[in-house]
Amino acid sequence: MQGHTGQHPAHKSLPGVRLNEHLEHPDGLTVFQHACKMGLEGIVSKRLGSRYRSGRYPDWLKFKNPDAPAVKREAEEDWR
Repeated sequence: MQGHTGQHPAHKSLPGVRLNEHLEHPDGLTVFQHACKMGLEGIVSKRLGSRYRSGRYPDWLKFKNPDAPAVKREAEEDWR
């Protein structure tokens, strides 16, 4: 998962949302663990065959890296 320079591509990214290519992997936990090691905020997964719809649906799941700075800030803020 490293580029030719030996650094991970996420280290060169600018702040903001990053859309990665589609990835099919039989073990979502492994994908999530790699995302956490890369320092990413998390991953979004969907049920195979489900279509995109705006809003929240059980076919789309978000898994957040608890060690990511944005997730830590979110936990510290008062959302009332």
